[in-house]
Amino acid sequence: MRILFTTYAARPHFYPMVPLAWACLNAGHEVRFASTPELMDTVHASGLPGVSVGADIDADSWYRRGTFVPKPAADDESEVDVWMRVTDQLAEKQFSVCEHMADDLVDYCRQWRPDLIVHDPVTFAGPVAGQVLGIPTVSHLYGLARLLRLDIKDWVGTEHRPGYLDLFTRRGVEPLLHPEAWIDPCPPGLRWPGQREIDRVQMRYIPYNGPGAEPSWLSRRPSRPRVLVTWGTSQQKKLGVGIIELFAEITRSAASLDAEVVLTVGAMEPEHRAHLGDLPDNVRTVDWIPLGALVQSCQAIVHTGGTGVMMTAAAYGVPQLGITKIPEGRFNVERLVAVGAGRHLPQDEVDTAGVRSHVSALLEDASYRDGAAALRQEIEEQPGPAAVVPALERIVAEAGAAR
Repeated sequence: MRILFTTYAARPHFYPMVPLAWACLNAGHEVRFASTPELMDTVHASGLPGVSVGADIDADSWYRRGTFVPKPAADDESEVDVWMRVTDQLAEKQFSVCEHMADDLVDYCRQWRPDLIVHDPVTFAGPVAGQVLGIPTVSHLYGLARLLRLDIKDWVGTEHRPGYLDLFTRRGVEPLLHPEAWIDPCPPGLRWPGQREIDRVQMRYIPYNGPGAEPSWLSRRPSRPRVLVTWGTSQQKKLGVGIIELFAEITRSAASLDAEVVLTVGAMEPEHRAHLGDLPDNVRTVDWIPLGALVQSCQAIVHTGGTGVMMTAAAYGVPQLGITKIPEGRFNVERLVAVGAGRHLPQDEVDTAGVRSHVSALLEDASYRDGAAALRQEIEEQPGPAAVVPALERIVAEAGAAR
């Protein structure tokens, strides 16, 4: 069987798909991973065979305009209305991504003739290629607590956005309203309550954060509690360079405790690191080290609620403080709080005392360690990627029988 995996050029969307792609290879199937040129080095570093299709969009131009920064609500607006403005813009960005890669993806599929397309849920070139060529498609979620359907107008309704429908009708095919199945690495306990029902194939979240060398100090037991502070790879792009100064304030707040603080700076441009200012002696800055290697030696982690960071920390049973600004982070961290595995602090409410209090609670209150351990156990109880491969085989077999 030939299986084509595809996502747009974003590491947080690529990484969660790697374990299943490798499981398919290990089961004897042929695999290719298609994306635009910017992701190819990342794909190659994973050991998977990559295929470059289409062209990269100028994503930085969207970020420079402040497109994805939530604006304050007007007097007659709800918080949901504010978030909807952000996701409206995210949808437009993903429609542009699709236009930049879909036609080349279709051409490649005509040549390679995959039996199945597995696509990131917001990489709409996957379902477009599937409809044009009659190939079944499966959406691979990435662990997000709340299912954000950018193809749907209001996330939880049923009406699809005109921009999504146009991606298909302009190519002369019926729009694909739902994939054959949804592969979901989010454990049941973290899912947002009351979500729509989907044809879900549950899969264990396997932390894959890219290659990298583990430094020797990580294997040594720290003399004080170790706290990891990481701001991911997208916050600076979305919120501007000034966010680094807030990042430094949060780091100094955590370092005011009797703790060893590890601060990731690999996502920052070297010339921007001056915005961090002077850091205390108990802060260790690190460049690119796979997050899974870093977090498992820590007693707490501070982050922005990004799905990959949250799920990696959850897989290792580490209590978490989420400091959030954008909808994805807010939804994720609210669920962490609900299961007792973390605490939440809105970014607009950050101050030294607040951060210190939250981190101190994670380190000293055993209930957070218990909640994080229970979440880790639930993740480990889910079927591994190898157990998902037969579900993909059935989808292909049923599609073949229906033709």
